[in-house]
Amino acid sequence: MKILFTRFPLESRFGGAEVQTLALMKGLKERGHEVAFMGSCSTLLKKVAGCKLQIFELDIGIPPVSKVAAFTFLWRKLSMGKKIRSAICNLQLSSRPDVVCMLSLSEKLLLTKHLTEEGIRVIWIEHDRIGRWLTRNPWLPKLRKLSELATTVVVSDLSKKIYEKLEFQNVIAIPNGIDTSRLSPPPLAPPPRGEGKLRIGTIARLSNDKGIDVLIDAIRDLPDISLTIVGTGPERVKLEAQLCSGRSRSSATELGPSNQQSTIILPLVDDLASFYRSLDLFVLPSREHDPFGLVAGEAMMMGIPTIVTDACGIAGYLQNGRDAVIVPAGSAKDLRNAILDLKNNPEKRALMGAIGKGTAEESFSMERMVRSYEIVLKENKTVE
Repeated sequence: MKILFTRFPLESRFGGAEVQTLALMKGLKERGHEVAFMGSCSTLLKKVAGCKLQIFELDIGIPPVSKVAAFTFLWRKLSMGKKIRSAICNLQLSSRPDVVCMLSLSEKLLLTKHLTEEGIRVIWIEHDRIGRWLTRNPWLPKLRKLSELATTVVVSDLSKKIYEKLEFQNVIAIPNGIDTSRLSPPPLAPPPRGEGKLRIGTIARLSNDKGIDVLIDAIRDLPDISLTIVGTGPERVKLEAQLCSGRSRSSATELGPSNQQSTIILPLVDDLASFYRSLDLFVLPSREHDPFGLVAGEAMMMGIPTIVTDACGIAGYLQNGRDAVIVPAGSAKDLRNAILDLKNNPEKRALMGAIGKGTAEESFSMERMVRSYEIVLKENKTVE
């Protein structure tokens, strides 16, 4: 098959959606398909070029995901549509694409009807968190209608329920796959886990929806704990102020010299695998809809016991208390109790890490994800 992926985002950054898109394109190419990428996402353009996949750089303008952009899209869409249709007609593929996988809102509105009338299958891939950009978008009724012509692929049953509630048609869920190439081979000796402390880690964008403040509150005053937060985002200053406030209330004298708590925020880590291996516990404390929670799956793949909230899509594939712990989103008290339980039960942590690793290998393998997409891409769909 000839498969074209498109993405025209409001902003370009490298997150879970980009990791999954890149891995999927590479996986489909390895299975013998001709794969190309078209769009304005500078991050993906660089990554795709590095993987020697075909790229077609194109900027059609900002997507209608803000109040102003949605309004101006009314008259921008004619020129945007003409530009993107012309680009697809001039693609340097061996023939026209059999399938177009759309990752952003603009092309779903501009191209879906046109391509299906031309006999080209359309797949909408939805990685992003659902928010006001969609639920309050004036173009939502148009999207609902166009969804009848496409297959919408989401990354969890949780997201599937939300899209179906929004009246999207033909929605299916394919869980994310873990790209183990991001997780380097294990070192000769495991990294030190720190002088009796429970080492907790999380990786997340520092924004309100990720609930990092809830995690900080949950461990407040707990002795013999270290927390490493990896990420950047608009909430960094607020979180640092929260940490300073907590330190002022819980002095080293109150906790004792051997029971001090430490928390650091890092923008990134050079060696992702070594970071996971250095942990005793991984926590993803999302307070709002988190479509999947790729980093939780990666931690599980590394055998690290993991806590997620019920706002994480990955929770729908897990058994609470067996391969992970699932707590109510936004509850510092429930998260604190879960951390304390695992802190006081090292045998339980070890068993959960082992079972979680098996779950991740079986349910979240890259091969399984690519194969599932391949089945969907090969399905025939005609316009009535």
